[in-house]
Amino acid sequence: MLTSADVQASIAFYRDICGFEVEASWPQGDSPMWANLVLNGQSIMVGSPMDPAHVSAMCPDEPKEEGWHMAAATEFVVNQPGVGAYFYIMVEDVDAFHVEVARRGGKPATDPKSQFYGLRVFGIQDPSGYRLLFYSPLIMENCGSCGMPLTDAKPGEMYCGYCTNDAGKLKPYEEVLEGTIQGYFMGMQQMARAEAEIAAKAHLATMPAWNHLACS
Repeated sequence: MLTSADVQASIAFYRDICGFEVEASWPQGDSPMWANLVLNGQSIMVGSPMDPAHVSAMCPDEPKEEGWHMAAATEFVVNQPGVGAYFYIMVEDVDAFHVEVARRGGKPATDPKSQFYGLRVFGIQDPSGYRLLFYSPLIMENCGSCGMPLTDAKPGEMYCGYCTNDAGKLKPYEEVLEGTIQGYFMGMQQMARAEAEIAAKAHLATMPAWNHLACS
């Protein structure tokens, strides 16, 4: 749920620009204080901010509740909404969706871009300043850990079977490194151990899963 100083403007943005359906709103009429908007089974609620002056009356004899809501109400008044938060929303075809958003009068902050983590994404801000990232999962051609070709990969799948454990999670760097040393550089390239270690470390340093280690 996103707090909005202008719920009507937020509803119009999500409905008319981004294609959300208004599933419910309260109160009924032209000036709702809350609404639930749905796109492809994903829900974003928008609601009016609470006036800090009214918090105590709404939480009589409930100091924890009062403190919780007072902090939220006060912070909304003095801060830019949504700073540091990004909301990911999946669409079937992010490029076509980007075109449609622009056609409807929206102003995307970025163009669709394929990311190394298996998503194609573009960003836009809503009227309150919340940052939204609309995305579609990609079918990756190569493992993001070792670079091996991915065959029969599912959308969003990032790593090959050699680099993942039985639960489908990426193995620790040391395990992937050892497998790359022995399986590829020593086994397939016929390198000696010392040479294979150097080559494997240099190779993995170019992979999206591990290149941050080269910079640390």
